[in-house]
Amino acid sequence: MSDKLIEVNHLKKYFPIKGGLISRTMMEVKAVDDVSFFINRGETLGLVGESGCGKTTVGRAVLRLIEPDSGEIIFEGNDITRQKRGGLRRIRRNIQIVFQDPNASLNPRMLVRDVLAEPLLINGMKKGLEMDKKITALLEAVGLNPIHANRYPHEFSGGQRQRICIARALALAPKFIVLDEPTSSLDVSVQSQILNMLKDLQKDLGLTYLFISHNLIVVKYLSSRVAVMYLGKIVEMSSTNDLFDHPLHPYTQALLSAIPIPDPAIKRKNRIILQGDVPTPINPPNGCRFHTRCRYKMNICDKVTPEFKDVGGEHFVACHLMNKR
Repeated sequence: MSDKLIEVNHLKKYFPIKGGLISRTMMEVKAVDDVSFFINRGETLGLVGESGCGKTTVGRAVLRLIEPDSGEIIFEGNDITRQKRGGLRRIRRNIQIVFQDPNASLNPRMLVRDVLAEPLLINGMKKGLEMDKKITALLEAVGLNPIHANRYPHEFSGGQRQRICIARALALAPKFIVLDEPTSSLDVSVQSQILNMLKDLQKDLGLTYLFISHNLIVVKYLSSRVAVMYLGKIVEMSSTNDLFDHPLHPYTQALLSAIPIPDPAIKRKNRIILQGDVPTPINPPNGCRFHTRCRYKMNICDKVTPEFKDVGGEHFVACHLMNKR
């Protein structure tokens, strides 16, 4: 029996570029173009790729913070894309997000107490002893002192502010959380604290994560599976160990070759230097979108879009090279 908590099928999101006197659509940015993946209950799927590849758009579209143009988003058997306002509100108790920048996602005029109380009040909890106990429990769960509830966000460090954002995401006891680069703006030492806390929370509360990042070392540490995205499409997806040990797509191979090695005594494998610039998502290349930078380019690559398929052991890849194996 499948234990998929969330399943995304053929997700698309284009952003129109308007111009002219009547502001008509001139072009479209194909930010997310036919993306499919699933996340099993209690696991972390890491979503990686270069800046601008569409990672954040995927995360926000999955939660319907931005409306997808087409596709299915199945959460516990319910298609989120078909839900009206009332049904979507009930589902959103179970799906939350932690944004990249805690400074921008916290209201500077609200006490931490009010920040944490807001989702509880919206969902029917009354102010009083029960509310106070809940706020105390949330702060303690993320390693903060309950006395911090009476302070404003600017009185905290960046790592503490991100802990507050995580506490707010936990307020309604969700099952699924999108983590949109939650540690990228933090110092390295603070990053490790936040990552360890996220792992502990996942174990204690049975949480499921979509972890969006461009830091492959962080993704390897936190994720049980990894999906690699390039120019609006997922090009490879497999278990973390399999992907890092046996990358199949040329783009994934190039990404992994760029990971810094902290010990200079360790001999680095050959670094793969990609040639050329990333194509624009306004007018992506025909066929395989990576063919303009691929060292293995074949005649078929610029004509036919490769199928995203399982090549064995739930290792999915979209590359014409797999047809030659």
